[in-house]
Amino acid sequence: MSSSPKRRKHNWFAMNKNSEVPMNTDQVKLLKTHIVVEQRRMQKCGSTGLATLWANALKYIEQLEIQSQPRNTPILMSATNPNGWTLEDIALQLASEMIDKDMNIQGDKRPQVIETSKLNKEIIDLLHDVRVKQQQTRALFAELGPDQGQTGKPRAGAGHE
Repeated sequence: MSSSPKRRKHNWFAMNKNSEVPMNTDQVKLLKTHIVVEQRRMQKCGSTGLATLWANALKYIEQLEIQSQPRNTPILMSATNPNGWTLEDIALQLASEMIDKDMNIQGDKRPQVIETSKLNKEIIDLLHDVRVKQQQTRALFAELGPDQGQTGKPRAGAGHE
């Protein structure tokens, strides 16, 4: 059996009978980890072209992940969405991504970019305020009693009596 890339591609398609293979979250994480390792290895070797290809593959996978997520579904953790995110985690993630985006434009001294950076910093500050306010809310709810989880009795609202 030939080991040429063309032959391997053909065998892969023959085994799967189409170009779609379902992957669970752990498999996608593992694949992304392998891609990052290969990308770094290629950078260390000086193979910038291959490193760029790996980087592009990673971006493509991340775009597909975003596109495959259902739209208009709740993202906040609640009794009906126990696998959701906490508000403070969302705010932290957004702030982290805003910092990364802002770091990418720091060397550009055009007035529009400088103003954009100022706005980014204001957004980051607002996201910090969201985290602080949510922590205050958690402290107030802690005064109402212990959190009984999604299957327990709510501390406020319908069913708390």
